[in-house]
Amino acid sequence: MNNLFIETGGSLNFQTGSSDGERVYNADREWLKIKEQYRNFNLQIPVDLAYHIRISDNVSFVPFLGLNLRLNMIYRMKMSLNSSLPALRDNTGWINLLSSSEENMGSSSLTWNWFQVGLTCGFGFNINRIYVGLNGIVDFIPAFGYSEGDYKPKINSENVKLSVGYNF
Repeated sequence: MNNLFIETGGSLNFQTGSSDGERVYNADREWLKIKEQYRNFNLQIPVDLAYHIRISDNVSFVPFLGLNLRLNMIYRMKMSLNSSLPALRDNTGWINLLSSSEENMGSSSLTWNWFQVGLTCGFGFNINRIYVGLNGIVDFIPAFGYSEGDYKPKINSENVKLSVGYNF
């Protein structure tokens, strides 16, 4: 088909975030609060099946669906524990979540994934050689997956991207 293409690209991404937990109280009204900060630097390579719908000589509308391949190069976390009891206060410093060494995660089963795959879908516009698009990504392979009995936490990333590019 003349308007159906397999398209790929690449992007370097930096993500940061934090969670500031609620204070948890015990029966003696003592409290504990955990704060986490995350930093992630990754390379993402989408491989999409795109259909170009020509609107005019210089403009086309492009819906697409495909896979997003993500290589996590840096994934770090910092935790701080605050408490009404000074003995329970602690700051871990930055931990490399991709390393299974004892000083980082303590066990290879707790190490986060270097590689992830997700579903991407969206649309864009080609205007002359400029591309502007919007897409969403949902992971198939989680950033973190752990299993111990019935306890099976997983961390998947879902995101929305606005893209601006140049067509060679």
